[in-house]
Amino acid sequence: MSVSPEPAGKRLRQPPPPRQPMFHRIFRADPATVRTALLFLRERFDGSAGDEVIAKLELALAEVLNNICEHGTRYEALRLGGRPHAPLIHLCVARHVGGIACAVTDDGRPLPSSCLDMHDLPWTGPPPQDAEAILLLPEGGFGWFLIQELTASLCYFREGRRNFLAFVVPVADPGPQAAPAPPDA
Repeated sequence: MSVSPEPAGKRLRQPPPPRQPMFHRIFRADPATVRTALLFLRERFDGSAGDEVIAKLELALAEVLNNICEHGTRYEALRLGGRPHAPLIHLCVARHVGGIACAVTDDGRPLPSSCLDMHDLPWTGPPPQDAEAILLLPEGGFGWFLIQELTASLCYFREGRRNFLAFVVPVADPGPQAAPAPPDA
C-alpha cells in the first residue's frame, strides 16, 4: 500500500475510501493483550480520521476493555488448576463517513445497569489545597464518565452469557458538504 503524498489535512477532508478501514480481533481479557490490540487499532485507523478522533477512540476503548479485564472475570467458571477464566472479547471497529463505530462483546459478568446511567465526575468540588485532601479524592469512577463523554449512541444489552456494547466516536469534520442546489429561476 503506498502512502499518499498529499498533506494529512487534505486527506482527512475526503470521505473514507470505498474500502473503509475495519478492525476485528478476538482475544482474552488481559491487560497486555488489550494494549497490543489498541496499538494495532491505532495503526489501522491512522490517517482515517483526525488525531483527536483517534485519541478519543483509543481512550474510550481502553476504558471499556480494561473494565472487562478488571471486572468481567467469572470466578464461578474456574479453569483447570483453579485459575479464573478471563472473558473472551470480540472487538469490531469500522470507519464510516460519520465516525468510527465500535462493537465489543464478551462472555464476562454482566455489566451493572448503573454503569449506563448518566455520570458526572466523581469529584466536582474546588481543587484540594493540600496533600491530605488530595488523598481523599476518589481513585476510580472516571471510566464511565469518560466513555459517555467521548462517544455517541452508546448502547448495551446482554443475551445469554454475552455482553454486547456498541457506540460511535463521531468525526468532528464529516468532510466536504455538497453545495446547495441553485434556486429555480
